[in-house]
Amino acid sequence: MLRKTKNSSIYILMIIIAVLQLFPLYWLVISAFKDNSEIIGGTVWALPAEWRLSNFTEAWVSAKVNQYFGNSVIVTLVTLMFVLLFASMMAYALTRMKFKYNSLILFILLMGVMVPIHATLIPLFMILKNLGILSSRLSIILPYIAVNLPIGVYMLSAFLRTMPKELEEAACMDGCGVVKSFFKVVLPLLKPPLASVAIFVFLAVWNELLMAATFIQKQELRTLPLGLMNFSGQYSISWGPLAAAMVISTLPILLAYVLFSDQMEKSFTAGAILK
Repeated sequence: MLRKTKNSSIYILMIIIAVLQLFPLYWLVISAFKDNSEIIGGTVWALPAEWRLSNFTEAWVSAKVNQYFGNSVIVTLVTLMFVLLFASMMAYALTRMKFKYNSLILFILLMGVMVPIHATLIPLFMILKNLGILSSRLSIILPYIAVNLPIGVYMLSAFLRTMPKELEEAACMDGCGVVKSFFKVVLPLLKPPLASVAIFVFLAVWNELLMAATFIQKQELRTLPLGLMNFSGQYSISWGPLAAAMVISTLPILLAYVLFSDQMEKSFTAGAILK
């Protein structure tokens, strides 16, 4: 009886937590179909009196969310591609190849995780200005790659240490060199941790605002978080189209989680299985 009561309490607590987590998303979705009077004067959980699909049209076309969405997709995919490639190669070199100061190099690299982004804004601004790439996509892609590389190397290095070296030794005996062994043997086994790194980097880059606001001055190159600021007028805010734009910006995050959730779960156990 005591055990059933304990289990029931746990289930009730989990339901409460789930409701608290999902309610803001529910409120955002229904607000995307309301006008300002319903959002401000109506009840929080009430459904809209009229489902206004025009909010999405206004957000997508009139507020140029389509342009900002495209910029975010380009910046995120390019950053993701280079971070996954460079992080996997660096992690492999630092964990598998024994050379002088490799532990020191890994330590210095991981120190980048402890550096706050705010402390790098002014130096990065001056560097990008001197290079002549300020207010271009490169001005945020390069910092995004540099900021996310350390955590990617850290996560992949931890996984690589659990992998038996016999797999690579067998590949070498079959005539594979270091590069071929990495791409043919090691990289396919890195799919679970790469999925974890991909989601982490995707969320960080897709939602990043501070660097984009600092390094991007051109209207046509703004990313989605920066573009959402356009909904705030001098005297009023169009809450309905703003909520619609936020729903649009949230969909890729939900899609990424659905696509990579299985790989993330495998990453927690794959190392132990390989060991």
